Amino acid sequence: MGTITSTASTPRYLLLGSDGPIGPDFMQPEPDADSIAVYGFSSKTHYDRFCAASEQALRPYPLLKGHLSKPPDFTGKRITVISCDPDGPEDSDLRSTTAESLVHSLESSSDQVPVEFHLTASHRGAAYEIHAVPPTGQESLRNT
Repeated sequence: MGTITSTASTPRYLLLGSDGPIGPDFMQPEPDADSIAVYGFSSKTHYDRFCAASEQALRPYPLLKGHLSKPPDFTGKRITVISCDPDGPEDSDLRSTTAESLVHSLESSSDQVPVEFHLTASHRGAAYEIHAVPPTGQESLRNT
């Protein structure tokens, strides 16, 4: 895994495929979790790079607070994890944030969002493993 970055550029768009928002599959931390991850992009440059690496027909969609806050879709899933500016659908490490943190960044007009998770490619299957990123300074607190 590469260097862990504590912030990422705030995504403004999510990625839509023919069946709605798309993103990486990940191993749910709880068996009955009702969440999904989506790919989020802070700029057209990042979106274009991802599309060049994908064979799917994709389009950007404004990632607005209302879209994140709406009830779960027909599958019963709610967007809770946003992978920030991935280079393509085969990335082995996805810097990710929560929908709650993204909404806060959008409401405060922040250009940065905290990276709260890393989704890493699993050697056991197609789904990513999710790893929490400790808050800045937490490592030093554990040693006191």
